[in-house]
Amino acid sequence: MKNYFILSPHAVHHPLLRAALAGTLIFLFVLAASGNLVYGQEKPSSESAGDEQITSVEQRRLLQALQHERQNILKERQEVEKRKKELKRLEAEVDKKLDQLEEKRLALKKLLAEKDAREQKRIRELSKMYAKMSSEKAATVLSALDEQLAISILAVMKTKAAAKILNNMDRDKAAKLTKAFSTLP
Repeated sequence: MKNYFILSPHAVHHPLLRAALAGTLIFLFVLAASGNLVYGQEKPSSESAGDEQITSVEQRRLLQALQHERQNILKERQEVEKRKKELKRLEAEVDKKLDQLEEKRLALKKLLAEKDAREQKRIRELSKMYAKMSSEKAATVLSALDEQLAISILAVMKTKAAAKILNNMDRDKAAKLTKAFSTLP
């Protein structure tokens, strides 16, 4: 059973007693701050060697700041992981759209090739028709056509038939077609 010392209110005014009480209070505060005082009793000193004791307010503040910073870092890591997942999703979506665009580009390229083939077939048929016409009539009709179409028709004709048609055209028109014909790839 513990014995408690009871002081009278007048005894607290004695200087020696005040000093003793102040020293005791400081000692108890230091024990409580260091964590060695638990519910009025001292902690057993058999703590593991790895546990660090916090001995000052500054250490406590630093520990709290470090814990707060650690929480911030964990939140940032979670945010980075979330962004990585979002970027991967967006990357997959972009890749899918690029694949779709490539498919459409290839389909369009195929359609253009088919269209060019049909146009070339028609130009060959037209050139055969103009080659069978008299050179005077062919020259009159070719002079009225679009320049690119006329050049395409003349390019497919045999040289002799094209020369006869150009010979029967207006001199300026024949010169213009000849010049454009010479720049064909």
